[in-house]
Amino acid sequence: MRVKTSRAEFLGMDKASLGEARRKAGGASNSSSRSVAEDQQRFSRERSAELANANDALRSCLDALVSVPELDEFLGQVMGSMARQLGAVSSALRLCNFERNTLNLELVFQDGRAMTPSEVNYPADLRSYPIDDPQHRLWQAPAVVRYHLDGTTSIPGVSIPGAARSYLLSLGVKTSLTIPLKIADQRIGVVAFRFTEDRIFRPEELEIARALATQASLAIQLTRLARDARQSAVLAERNRMAGEIHDSLAQTFVGISMQLDAAEAAGSKAKSLPHLQRANELARFGLAEARRSVLSLRSGTHPAGLVEALQQLIERSSVPGLLRCELHSDDVPEGVISEPVQHELVRICQEAISNAVRHAKPTVITSSLRWTAPHLTIQVTDNGSGFSAERLSLGAGFGMVNMRARIEKLGGKLEIETAPGRGTSIIVRLQIEGLL
Repeated sequence: MRVKTSRAEFLGMDKASLGEARRKAGGASNSSSRSVAEDQQRFSRERSAELANANDALRSCLDALVSVPELDEFLGQVMGSMARQLGAVSSALRLCNFERNTLNLELVFQDGRAMTPSEVNYPADLRSYPIDDPQHRLWQAPAVVRYHLDGTTSIPGVSIPGAARSYLLSLGVKTSLTIPLKIADQRIGVVAFRFTEDRIFRPEELEIARALATQASLAIQLTRLARDARQSAVLAERNRMAGEIHDSLAQTFVGISMQLDAAEAAGSKAKSLPHLQRANELARFGLAEARRSVLSLRSGTHPAGLVEALQQLIERSSVPGLLRCELHSDDVPEGVISEPVQHELVRICQEAISNAVRHAKPTVITSSLRWTAPHLTIQVTDNGSGFSAERLSLGAGFGMVNMRARIEKLGGKLEIETAPGRGTSIIVRLQIEGLL
């Protein structure tokens, strides 16, 4: 028996079916949209978390720069922050030695601290290799990934050296990421991160790694600048000590020599004995000066002040029968001249007297201090051989150079008046105000 269905009934069923189909399709579409939205939200959260961690790593680097006293330690902290951010088990820093054309291992961050290659027992034959070695073309890409299990790299045609691969595999390292380091446009080295699992790096991770590598470049530059500054400070201190030793001892040795000459010329033991005793006193004083200079103890001025320190200098310089040294002084207000300035002035006078004795063979040296507030003038004049303007223009030895340096440091002026056969005057003009 056939069942008849009216058109209205058929159309009604068709609409119902169509509506149901549409509802199902709409639900699937909505479900798909929700899935895409959830994926996008998850990706955004992950990306935000990565950027937040990267920001924390960068901030910790800057915090270290402020708080870590030694910049070498700062570099180690930067490497540690980078390794932790990327989830690396360790990191290694290699720097270029362009003079030797080598890329040298400088630092390894491992077990939570930065260590030298020797401390981690890094194989000696792997600590350095030529920059232009074709197996180490690390400059041609912003990042190089190495897979140690199968020996492949992200640079086609470049394999991993067998010894290096074996060493890293022995440490459980399966993947490494190497990023070149640059200062300005010059590549200065590479930093490598090691992982104990096979890693595939997303572009965002590589971007963060390169940003962190920039911090390493900054740390390297700061470390180098600090070392240069320390080296400059060492050289400056060495020159200062050389000046101290020269100024204090040279004049003492000259005095000893003159006393011994006088003793030899005396002709009898009784007459030579005072000269020998004086030479012995000068030797003892010179030894004390050497110890004081080397140990950088207090300045050579006497507690009583500049005038008394100069009076002692004059007394030590005189050699009876050969050289008479005199001091003439105005009423110089000792309280307005600081001890460091007094020290420099005594050294200047000491060098002037020593130069005269060594080069001009005088019989009389007169030193004078004149005070016209706030200016002080010191003059050391000898009756020795003098010298020509041409010789003066040719420069002088270490003593004169050091004397000029001391005067320039005090902001004073040095004048030299001399002529052949007419002696020499060394004149120092100094404004004491502001040097207290």
